[in-house]
Amino acid sequence: MTTADTETEAQAVLHQALECLIKGSPNPIVGPHTATWSERCVEVPWVAGHLTAAKRLLDVGYAMAPPEWMGVLLATQDRGTALTGIDIVDPQRVRTRYPAEMVDQVLATTVRVESILDAQPSSGTYDTITCVSTLEHIGFDIATPPETTDTVFVRAQRAEDASATRDPNTDRDFLDAVARLLSPGGSLLLSVPAGRGGAILHQDSLGLFTYQFEYGTAHWRAVTSDPRFELELETFFRHDETSGWEEVGTFDEMTGQSSAMRPFATACAMARMTLR
Repeated sequence: MTTADTETEAQAVLHQALECLIKGSPNPIVGPHTATWSERCVEVPWVAGHLTAAKRLLDVGYAMAPPEWMGVLLATQDRGTALTGIDIVDPQRVRTRYPAEMVDQVLATTVRVESILDAQPSSGTYDTITCVSTLEHIGFDIATPPETTDTVFVRAQRAEDASATRDPNTDRDFLDAVARLLSPGGSLLLSVPAGRGGAILHQDSLGLFTYQFEYGTAHWRAVTSDPRFELELETFFRHDETSGWEEVGTFDEMTGQSSAMRPFATACAMARMTLR
């Protein structure tokens, strides 16, 4: 894929997502022309379509948000939403990854530099929490010291040195934090990579190795069946190298594939969950 292709994809996804934000209607991008596109084309427009009424929004993984998603987050601010980011990485450390036209607004946004798993509602609760392609990294990613300049995450030079261990309570601890931080009746908007399930090896943009979590049927059901939340909506999308991204009816239709050592996910699950 060329740089021009990548820019065209990112611009198309952001344009569609901003329309979804304005209209309050999710409309993922699917079809053969998405055969080389990442899961951003389905998850970003879908989540954006549920943000129209957000008043106090907390975004998990803010500092490392891709430009398509960051553009949506900044647009919610322009519409009057009080946006707060939370990430284990300070955005100042990765300021060069943001498009030039976004840098000032990204860095001016309130950001809590801490783990979501430990976060407390110190300044009140939120009516919306977004977690877009981030939960799969929680439990694996560790931030390097601030003075480290070559990489912001602890990663391995060799695949065999990367740790595949993730605390089995990570998802439960994440939902505990969401329940603390959400107002009653508030919404969690969540997207995760889906497939066979379990820890999968990934090589990052620097060529370093890490693991991330891929959600199988049982893992997904454990998240969406938490009794503290009502599952309002869930939707599933699968990628095919010929037909591109397409919506499927059940989670089980995605479990025949995996995104291990792939540049992007090959299936994606999304949900809107409301705190009871």
